[in-house]
Formats: sequence, structure tokens, C-alpha cells
Amino acid sequence: MTLRRDVLAAIDADRGAFRSRFSTLVDDHGLDLASPAPRSDSPDDRDHPDDRSEREALLVDRVRAFDDLPLGLTLTGPAYRDTPIVYVNRWFRERTGYPLDELRGRNPRLFQGPDPDPDARSDFREALSTWSTVTVELENRRRDGTPFVNRVSLRPLSGDAGTVTHWVAAQEPEPIDESGEDSG
Repeated sequence: MTLRRDVLAAIDADRGAFRSRFSTLVDDHGLDLASPAPRSDSPDDRDHPDDRSEREALLVDRVRAFDDLPLGLTLTGPAYRDTPIVYVNRWFRERTGYPLDELRGRNPRLFQGPDPDPDARSDFREALSTWSTVTVELENRRRDGTPFVNRVSLRPLSGDAGTVTHWVAAQEPEPIDESGEDSG
């Protein structure tokens, strides 16, 4: 499996399997990541003082365990509430230039460029409505407006009742050459 799929599977693992999957993932991919303990080492990483459910807090901690992974991770709420951003890992925040408090509660569409690909948007809408996984390539924008190509894999996260409570996305931005243009 790819790193992206392994990370998404680890985040979606049952409570007892997460730590084991995390350790295996770190070993199999040769990653240098800290223990998957909750972290609050910077003001941007601390929990938002809201009515976060136990499940949402657990999912935030899992995504936070991958803060330094060279892969963007975004945790959002349910589609019926316009999939608000709950947490974005540090690596992706640094890559896009957005602080967490500016992202929290907003829809990931804020990353869209001025002319979004209609096929990719259609694939996203279908995945959200059928609770399925999808991977698409998009042209996104950083906070300063600089474009970048982003390969996004979206995965539904189901609660105990079997309904989708959250979504997690893994983003693999293409490298940028010195001219500021995407090289991919």
C-alpha cells in the first residue's frame, strides 16, 4: 500500500488497533514520527475550546500524531454540515500558509483555484453522497494565492452506528520549482 492509504487506514482503525498500525506504518515507511500521544506544543495545535465530542477529539489526536508526516491531512465534519474543517496537520498548514484557527469551521473549498475541474468536483460530490472513498487531482491555492497541484484522497469515517461522522483527506502536493510553478 502507499503511505497515503496506510495513514488513512490507521486513522480509521478501531481503538485498539491504532497504536499498532501507527508503529507498523512508522517502521514500514521509515518515518521519523513521535508517539501518537496528544500534543499541545504550540498554540495552533491546542484543542479548540468547543463542545468537541469524544469521537472528534480521538480523531483530532490521531491526525495530530501525523503532524510532521510529509503528507497533508485534513479532518472535516459531516457533509450535511458542509464538511467544516476540524483539524489540518501542521505539515499541510505550513505548506499552504494557513493557521489552524483560520481554517477551523471552513469548508475545504477555500483551497480551490478560480477554475475548479468540474470532473473532480463531481467525483467529490458523488463520494460525499455515497459515503465512499475517492482520489482526485486538483489545482489548489495557498493562502497567498500561489497555485499548486494537489492529489487528494478522501475517506469517510463512520461512527459506532455506521453513519459517517467525519471525513479525512490526505493531500500530496506536487513539488514546486524555483519559478513558483508546479513541476508536475
